[in-house]
Amino acid sequence: MARLALEQYADMDSASALIYESAKQCINAIASQYGENPGTTRAKVQFLSTIASRSSGSFDLMRGWQAAISLHFHADRGHLTTQEFYVEWELAQTFIEEMLIIYSQNEER
Repeated sequence: MARLALEQYADMDSASALIYESAKQCINAIASQYGENPGTTRAKVQFLSTIASRSSGSFDLMRGWQAAISLHFHADRGHLTTQEFYVEWELAQTFIEEMLIIYSQNEER
């Protein structure tokens, strides 16, 4: 959906909001696998920090989350340049992909 908003409609604000929500839901999904429910953003960051420290991948999950947050702020304020937007977009996309890998690995256990 986020990619559609961006590519078909060139709506960077909606795409930003959607990608942030997707990233947030990735954290919630993995937390659920551990029997946790981090309601606040602070709790999500704390949980993600734990997951990031266990991750053996080379991608910096915390930086990916920061990219998603940056896009969330951009949806509200439009503060990113086009170049900055696409850097954050790619990092947030990679964050989601990495989180889905972690989720599926947990499902296999």
